[in-house]
Amino acid sequence: MKHLSTAVAAAWIGAVALGAGAGTSLAAGDFRIHGSSTVAKKIVWPNKGALEGRTGLSLAVITNGSGNGLKDLATGKADMAMISAPLEVAVELTNRKAPGSLDATGLQAHRVGSVKIFFVVHPSNPVKSLSEEQVRDIFAGEITNWKEVGGPDSKILVVNEREGHGTRTVLESVFMQGRAFSKNGRVMKALAQQTQVVAQAPNAITFGNASSIDSSVAVLQGLEVLQPLSLVTRGAPEPEMAKLIAEVAAIGARL
Repeated sequence: MKHLSTAVAAAWIGAVALGAGAGTSLAAGDFRIHGSSTVAKKIVWPNKGALEGRTGLSLAVITNGSGNGLKDLATGKADMAMISAPLEVAVELTNRKAPGSLDATGLQAHRVGSVKIFFVVHPSNPVKSLSEEQVRDIFAGEITNWKEVGGPDSKILVVNEREGHGTRTVLESVFMQGRAFSKNGRVMKALAQQTQVVAQAPNAITFGNASSIDSSVAVLQGLEVLQPLSLVTRGAPEPEMAKLIAEVAAIGARL
């Protein structure tokens, strides 16, 4: 080291520090968090200024779905991922959709909260409640007309979330009990868009959470699914990451 110029030595030390941080330099630029829109909308975005103030990090948040967030983290495009499904489930479904697209080696999930998933229909629909099995049959494409569950003689329009996104992933892995979603229906990019479609289509049904559902739709009574929210790191979190996780979890505990 004594033979190196000051500039070269500084660069060498910086490179060593970068390698020790698994490719992440928390002091350089924005701290990139990619993934679940549910985590972003429920916790990160509404509290972004406070989180930055308490951690010293400048947060750059991109919502592109739990699976894409994990892939970005694994390939170094993100410093942390947001997921709204169990890590092992999100990984399995991502690789099922695109085999070998996600190397989950070293990924660690840190639970920061949970939200409830509800099923909603158009307010004019006389069907106000359904059993779990009836909803499974509808989303599996085995019940296709509202008259089969006490409603009008009208074909059911199932409005779904894209594959790999957290809410759909939870329903596929937990609620559907091994049954696959039907390929029929309409697929939207975001939960809020699903609500908008149902608000305009009297024969539609979809799912969402408190952030995506409003008074334009009717919630089916007595039926809800718990959805876990987590932040994911590559390996053990560095001190700044651990601080961010703790702050997000403190907010998530109040949801």
